[in-house]
Amino acid sequence: MVVLKLAKMFLLPKGTGLIRYIPYLFIIPVLVFHALALTGCVSTSPGIPNIYVVSLRSAELANTNNTDLDVQVRIGYFGMCGISEEHGTLCGTVSGRSVEDLSSTLFPAATASNNTLLKNEITDLITTAQDLQTEIFISILAGAAVLFIVGLVALFFFKQDRKKNATEWYEQGKWSKIVKRGTYGALFLSAAMTFASALATSQSAGALQITSAVMENASVLIKTGTTIQVFQWIAFGFGFSFAAVVPFLAKPREESGSGEYVDKEGNVV
Repeated sequence: MVVLKLAKMFLLPKGTGLIRYIPYLFIIPVLVFHALALTGCVSTSPGIPNIYVVSLRSAELANTNNTDLDVQVRIGYFGMCGISEEHGTLCGTVSGRSVEDLSSTLFPAATASNNTLLKNEITDLITTAQDLQTEIFISILAGAAVLFIVGLVALFFFKQDRKKNATEWYEQGKWSKIVKRGTYGALFLSAAMTFASALATSQSAGALQITSAVMENASVLIKTGTTIQVFQWIAFGFGFSFAAVVPFLAKPREESGSGEYVDKEGNVV
């Protein structure tokens, strides 16, 4: 008997059971994976340095037999990491910072040494990394995250408006139309921007990796980061799915005499 009651509660038709609230769980992975993708390489917190768009290595230093000279630079949307045998992994944000400042932060021992070759190669790597960040890997994903949050706020007002006007679903005023369009527009545009960011990152990073591998006398070796791409595609999948079920979530309801909300057909919701 208890099993039947639980099944009825979760699986009532027409979205009247608790199953109607499952799409709200999509919000969590969307926000989490957006945040992880955007914070890649901004700090040395566990896992964060491994979330990068591309990594850069000096071809000249990589060909030497001295592993101490084989340094690597990883770039995220707002951060950058320096990896070397001597001091491990160091990361930081790049906004408003010069090449010299980043060199001393990410490779403090190398920049303080007398090894001119190493210092010049590090400078070239960081300069290239900054150029890629500002000119190629522009963070469309940040705009997508902001739009998703705006869409959630609009959805709240959208549901409140529908609750107040449940008996007059087709008699929408100006405010109702604005909230409805704002909700759909923000959520679907957020999903579209996430898709564009994921696709552009995958194609651009892949092209750079192939080009650096097949190019003769390439001074920089580039490798794509897969983790950030996976995070972006997951965020797109959940974001688009959530936007698609908004009409279901905003289904009009009206209050019965018992104080419960019912839909147009009299089902308790």
